[in-house]
Amino acid sequence: MSDAQTPKAPKTRRWSWLWIALIASLAINLAIVAAIVSHQAVGPHRHRSITGPGFTQILPRAFFRELDRDRRDELVGELREHRKGFRELRKNLRQKARDVASALRAEPYDEAAVTKALEVYQAEAQTMVGRGRNIAENFFKRLTPDERKLIADQIERKTMSRRRWKRWREERGE
Repeated sequence: MSDAQTPKAPKTRRWSWLWIALIASLAINLAIVAAIVSHQAVGPHRHRSITGPGFTQILPRAFFRELDRDRRDELVGELREHRKGFRELRKNLRQKARDVASALRAEPYDEAAVTKALEVYQAEAQTMVGRGRNIAENFFKRLTPDERKLIADQIERKTMSRRRWKRWREERGE
């Protein structure tokens, strides 16, 4: 057999760094597009917790959803100014709860230490509630009469079961 007739070995494709970089770039771009699309798919009701769990009853999210975007941004922005202070209060409250746990864990059991830890915890919790009350009071002063009625309805709704809310609205003729 001559050299011209010998079968050639199949070429093996080598991956170059350029191909690997292009594929990695494509993967990153697809991840970014997916993040943007999923963020947009959430819709306009993507508000986070405003300042903490104490506000969920008297500042329901549904109230903010019913406002126009500019007014909502204005009011939520005002509440966000207090977020750092509440974060610190919640941090202190968690520490006071850990102090209660430490007093409970102590051997021998010291009832006076537990009572003292509970009193300190209660004082910290009352500070947090008092601050929230003042913020809510100032917030309500900024609302228009229609907004006050709207938030009152949302507070009622938040504090009632669905069945009771429906009955309450029927009694009011809504």
